[in-house]
Amino acid sequence: MKPYQRLAAWLKTSKCNGILVTKPENIGYLTGFWGSFGVYLQTPKGRWLLTDGRYKEIATVLAKKNNFELVLFTGESPTDFTKHVSGPVWAEDTMTIAEFKHYRRCFKESKLKGQYGAVENLRKVKTPQELKIMQAAQKHVDGTLVPFLQQHLKTGVTELQLKFKLDQALQAEGKYGLSFDSIIGFGPGSALPHYNSGNRKLELGHNILIDCGVVDRKYCSDMTRNFVFGTPGNDYVKDYETLLQAQCETLKKVKAGIKTKTLDTFCRKKMGDTVEFFTHSLGHGVGLEIHEAPTLSSRSKDILQTGEVVTIEPGIYRSGHYGIRIEDCVIVKDTGCEVLTKTTKDLLSFNEFGEMQSIIKAA
Repeated sequence: MKPYQRLAAWLKTSKCNGILVTKPENIGYLTGFWGSFGVYLQTPKGRWLLTDGRYKEIATVLAKKNNFELVLFTGESPTDFTKHVSGPVWAEDTMTIAEFKHYRRCFKESKLKGQYGAVENLRKVKTPQELKIMQAAQKHVDGTLVPFLQQHLKTGVTELQLKFKLDQALQAEGKYGLSFDSIIGFGPGSALPHYNSGNRKLELGHNILIDCGVVDRKYCSDMTRNFVFGTPGNDYVKDYETLLQAQCETLKKVKAGIKTKTLDTFCRKKMGDTVEFFTHSLGHGVGLEIHEAPTLSSRSKDILQTGEVVTIEPGIYRSGHYGIRIEDCVIVKDTGCEVLTKTTKDLLSFNEFGEMQSIIKAA
């Protein structure tokens, strides 16, 4: 069943006569259209995409291919678009207040009601085709990261210099985009979960945290790995062992039907005394957006479903010293999960000559 057909089934159970979609990822998911301006309307009687003349050619092709009607915006009130619905209509609440007020004026015969999650919930379970794309994206990252570090880890290189070169390598001369602004943190920088890489220079003894991913055909990958340059401190090694065991044990619990808050609680118990340094949720969904439904946290009401792609990413952050985050992206299965991220979770130590050794072996 196509996404718009599943949305139609949802509409039948709702108490509105249609849904107005403005979020770009949701429009792209429902229509295949990824232009900078588009508004999508679906009712039980039809589907319409409003865009402007810049996209007339591509939108015309997509309309015929994906079974919707195209309405071109001319700068006037888009009555050819709004006339297709009246009465109560859902409007995605991801739009700004100004946008909501604008569309409320345009849909004079309708009463817009804020709604979140209708399309996002459809996007949670990936098709086999979507999963193949995400597997390909992660395979590229897996084949890039460690060889890159062997070549570029040198005393004195800054986080920003290394990040710039890694971003170039990941994008493979334009074949891929970046899922998000890559994170590279040395030593104390790694202790900030969403760190902005800076001018800190790499020194012997520094730990290195790298969080990165690429976009392949609109779909994201996501992974965090940890390395050391030279010899790590004993406290770091002990914390890495603790976190690695907790993360691996949590992966074994991932399966369809489990509550995500149960996974979050389980992982924190496995971390023992280090849990006080775990300051964010266990994970999130990945797909057209790097952070999407479901949410894996103690407050979440989500239950995992077969075909969802989620991260398992506990961390230990000791302010002023170091941070560790081990993040895998997995496909939820009926009786377990498939780990997409194949880059080793061994704690690898590099020297000035690009040689490496495993300080800790992952099971």
